[in-house]
Amino acid sequence: MKTRNPKSEIRTRSGFTLVELVIAVVITGVAVYALLTVFINAATKNVDLEALSIGYYLANAKLEEVSNRSYSSITEEAVSAFDGGFGDFDYEVEFDYVSSEALDVPTTGTGESYKRIKVRVTSNSLPSSIEVVTLATDASNE
Repeated sequence: MKTRNPKSEIRTRSGFTLVELVIAVVITGVAVYALLTVFINAATKNVDLEALSIGYYLANAKLEEVSNRSYSSITEEAVSAFDGGFGDFDYEVEFDYVSSEALDVPTTGTGESYKRIKVRVTSNSLPSSIEVVTLATDASNE
């Protein structure tokens, strides 16, 4: 039988050294930071999409309301807030007289039979203003 010499035995330790532990914490921290950045960006973009949808809905509803008026009662409206739960959204109504030859070019004459109506909706939650445009015609001139 062989006897063992305790001095010649190699002892192995299980576990991590301090350097390995620091490296693992740094790598984990970078990974968590990257994941949090992705989730935060996705959450803010989701809110922007909701605000855009509401803004487009409000702009189209206001444009429909204005364009259903008689031709002579279509007037400009200063910046105003929407009623109800949409008080953080503002709207403005503008119009220009245009001719049938150039519907995109405003004219100076009020005798034209077309009005280009523009509704602009703004809000702090929108990245930019939303504009919708339509034409109205004076049926009495035809």
